[in-house]
Amino acid sequence: MPVCQSCDKKWTYKQTIITLFRLKCPHCEKRQYESASSRLRSGTLTLLPLVVVLPVNALFDFSVGTALIIGIVIVLIIFGIYPFILKLSSKEEPYW
Repeated sequence: MPVCQSCDKKWTYKQTIITLFRLKCPHCEKRQYESASSRLRSGTLTLLPLVVVLPVNALFDFSVGTALIIGIVIVLIIFGIYPFILKLSSKEEPYW
């Protein structure tokens, strides 16, 4: 779980999900940023299912409905895993 870099308090899973898009600490209300290493991991986590699912979809020729359901399940899994790989920074870091 992420730890606020300003107040050093650990966020709960629920707090992380609630503040996922604005990344404001629920304890001290200070703005937090996703660290560069965390952005790299989350980008990999997002692209990996595409690399796996697209060839499998082409191989088995899933219908649009089935592909949509698989896509929704993958997105839910990614959102479920994301709080565990999120690392915070008190300032915005460059990508490299």
